[in-house]
Amino acid sequence: MSTPAAADPTPTAGRGPSGGMRALTLATLFAAASGYLVMLIAGRALGPADFPLFATYWGAFFALGGVANGLMQETTRAVRSAREGAGTDSARASGPRVRLLLAGLLLGLALAAVVVASAPAWPALGMPTFSGVGVAVMAVGILGFSLQAATAGALSGTERWGGYAVLLTVDAALRLATAAVAWTLGDAALGFAVATVAGTLTWILLVALSPATRESLRSALDVARGRFWRNTGSAMLASAGTSALVVGFPVFVTATVRESDPAPLVGAVILAITLTRAPLLVPLTSFQSAIIVYFVQRRAGGARALAAPLGLVAAVGIVGAGAAWLVGPWLIRVLFGAEFELPGAVLAALTAASVGTAALMVTGNAALAFDRHLLYNAGWWVAVAAAAILLVTVPGPLDVRSAIALLAGPGVGVALHLVGLATARAADPAT
Repeated sequence: MSTPAAADPTPTAGRGPSGGMRALTLATLFAAASGYLVMLIAGRALGPADFPLFATYWGAFFALGGVANGLMQETTRAVRSAREGAGTDSARASGPRVRLLLAGLLLGLALAAVVVASAPAWPALGMPTFSGVGVAVMAVGILGFSLQAATAGALSGTERWGGYAVLLTVDAALRLATAAVAWTLGDAALGFAVATVAGTLTWILLVALSPATRESLRSALDVARGRFWRNTGSAMLASAGTSALVVGFPVFVTATVRESDPAPLVGAVILAITLTRAPLLVPLTSFQSAIIVYFVQRRAGGARALAAPLGLVAAVGIVGAGAAWLVGPWLIRVLFGAEFELPGAVLAALTAASVGTAALMVTGNAALAFDRHLLYNAGWWVAVAAAAILLVTVPGPLDVRSAIALLAGPGVGVALHLVGLATARAADPAT
């Protein structure tokens, strides 16, 4: 394994950091656009009655994939901290080293086993099994996703943003192409399940074709193997909460539907949640590693480093809510059909609600970058619990319950993160 590059923290990606970030920005825009197109294809092919089946499968896969992203987050932090010289020499020198692809393989096999073991509960959650083939597809997909998470973390920690941009672009393109083929062939069930996981093959291409990727995967970490896995486990626990709110919320919705909620409304609400949250959450998810690096480099500023990112999130959310109110109903009617249409006020509320989750992603990444793993976990799981309780207990139709749960639940988690970071700063000014 290569020695720590603390004396030379600049990336060796073959292009400047600014160029790599521009490539990452373009890749994020493409990933967001392709995600919208996959939803459009699925909505057109399935209609409001069957769309929740696809959305629930999609949400469950990416929720589980979000758990695997804990490996990406800790890899990013550990690699970047080693290159910045933030880790202790003893931590780097003692104990066995971590092989990142092996770590991804082990995690992927464990998560694939969880998929297979959970299959009997799928029908009760509204999850399609496709006679067991859907279970196998998801199990293989989550194995690939875990290996991809290790690769993405290594690229992010070494600030090879150009390589990370390629990973995002190819991942999104494979998913979109597979969905288009499934629609063309008329296989609107299993085909969309395969499309959901198709992008997880991308890591193989990068490892095979890119020497820079292979070099990144050999990077030294600021911790030895035992501490790395403890940190990864903590990050995965919090990532499970992230996934529940960011991509797994359709599973919550289908599991808590009341008899008074008509089936077309359920499909419309799930589609609206997916569409209205994407403008904020897709870029934040794609830039998650960059955000961690941003906060790692600003540890001395403590909680003050949050001001600019949180202000940007709020501004984008306000503009997005206004746009959703004005053009959202018309756009959904034109693209997906009148069956999916919801009032502009509902779309605006759901868009505004995405600000809570986006802010929680920012404050959570700050807690992780400042090595406050317990605080990171606490904020996310308090938010999940609050959102679930609100979704079940708040009176009114499904769209109202969803908007309240998605805004107020994460808001509680954000408050906990902010108080915890401010308290830690006051107790330890070096944090």
